[in-house]
Amino acid sequence: MKDYFVVGDVHGCFYTLEVLLKNWKPKQQQLIFVGDIIDHGNHSPEVASLIDDIQKENPDTIVLRGNHEQLLINHCLNEFNDDWFQKSGEKTFSQYLAAGRNMGEDAKWFATFPVYFSDEIIFVSHAGMPKAENPFDANNCDGIVWHRNEIQNLPQIQVYGHTPKEEALFDAAFNAINIDTGAYKCNKLTAVVIDKLGK
Repeated sequence: MKDYFVVGDVHGCFYTLEVLLKNWKPKQQQLIFVGDIIDHGNHSPEVASLIDDIQKENPDTIVLRGNHEQLLINHCLNEFNDDWFQKSGEKTFSQYLAAGRNMGEDAKWFATFPVYFSDEIIFVSHAGMPKAENPFDANNCDGIVWHRNEIQNLPQIQVYGHTPKEEALFDAAFNAINIDTGAYKCNKLTAVVIDKLGK
């Protein structure tokens, strides 16, 4: 069993991600992304391409679905509304055109991303496990992909992102750590390493 290398919200920060991943040890650590790999930053298609390549070379890599992936899925596949374009999609759309990467195919790929990863040691999701009905519905604004409310206390260590903080924030009361440190705001991209003993 490997240790875990869990990466916060990348948000299209390709070069920052490249630097961070120099610390990842693929033979010893399972790579997990908390979601929101796209939007806001300047290189969303490049980030998607890099993570796609990593996942092909390291099949145990987990990429979770964030609200920005869900917005793109809804825009390209579900035709629910045009929220994605209004919130941050116009910039990302232009990046995909310039890069020549197929956004529709990425939307299909993103739709395969689970909304959480759980085992006996850790529980990882985009926004943390909410106290809500239908928490695993990816379009539920109070659910595991979208909410910004208090999280549930779980038996495992909980790792999530979604709400940017200046520093990674460990909440001892909930045995949980928020690792979204606002990479796209020129702050930093954070990862946490958790070993097989949950430390």
